[in-house]
Amino acid sequence: MSASKMAMSNLEKILELVPLSPTSFVTKYLPAAPVGSKGTFGGTLVSQSLLASLHTVPLNFFPTSLHSYFIKGGDPRTKITYHVQNLRNGRNFIHKQVSAYQHDKLIFTSMILFAVQRSKEHDSLQHWETIPDLQGKQPDPRRYEEATSLFQKEVLDPQKLTRYASLSDRFQDAASMSKYVDAFQYGVMEYQFPKDMFYSARHTDELDYFVKVRPPITTVEHAGDESSLHKHHPYRIPKSITPENDARYNYVAFAYLSDSYLLLTIPYFHNLPLYCHSFSVSLDHTIYFHQLPHVNNWIYLKISNPRSHWDKHLVQGKYFDTQSGRIMASVSQEGYVVYGSERDIRAKF
Repeated sequence: MSASKMAMSNLEKILELVPLSPTSFVTKYLPAAPVGSKGTFGGTLVSQSLLASLHTVPLNFFPTSLHSYFIKGGDPRTKITYHVQNLRNGRNFIHKQVSAYQHDKLIFTSMILFAVQRSKEHDSLQHWETIPDLQGKQPDPRRYEEATSLFQKEVLDPQKLTRYASLSDRFQDAASMSKYVDAFQYGVMEYQFPKDMFYSARHTDELDYFVKVRPPITTVEHAGDESSLHKHHPYRIPKSITPENDARYNYVAFAYLSDSYLLLTIPYFHNLPLYCHSFSVSLDHTIYFHQLPHVNNWIYLKISNPRSHWDKHLVQGKYFDTQSGRIMASVSQEGYVVYGSERDIRAKF
């Protein structure tokens, strides 16, 4: 694998922050745009804002929710500066606000709630949405297929690619198409999509697929060289947070994952081919974390599209842990996505 392809899956490098002060950080590398887009990937902003805030809270606090807004399109040619503001420090909860700037202009903001980790002996009213049949489940090859091979069959097949080219000029560029393949094959996320993912003729209110993060991330709390208790007091503010030394990096990785192939799935619910939009931008992004997301295991995702109206589309996702069958996180995102008329898209395709 080439160095450039290896870099695509190096999440730590993609998200790495350099401290400017105890509450201010700047990206070490330029924020890349996703394939087919000119602006910074929204998942980068969401996950880096969470990573920046984690550098300002004690080790025994974990994120429980994140509410964010995309205010201005990110510029992939310029580094991003993040400022973390402390709103409230309590015994059980910490509230942070993170603001992201480029060219001295606010481009993104998030509010993040952290809760102290309870002891395992804590007993209270408990309920989890659960899919019992999911426990230990692997994607069924009769229904799901690895994203790279599915994309090559359902989009890059010469006859089908001609149809996509009638929708957008980007499908007439072989170099752009190779970037899609590389993103599926070498990117941070690995997908198992339903076989009708790219163009479904079914009338359905729900789409499901499997996803996981390729780079290894520890699930051991306070791992690494500083694992001894006298060095890693739970109220200590961490000097560094990496995939190797802090299990909370799973939340960061999940935040990155949660913005990928969520808004893009809107056509699936309307019997239209994916990638048929003419313009797309995220407006907001909300995550409720229900448990530590083990992102290196397959995650089962159920997506719905409750409302599409006047080019504003609401997409919601429920993410389930395939080891326990329990809900892991809930995500909502609204986007401004422009499509032509359904009749015209079908006529061209």
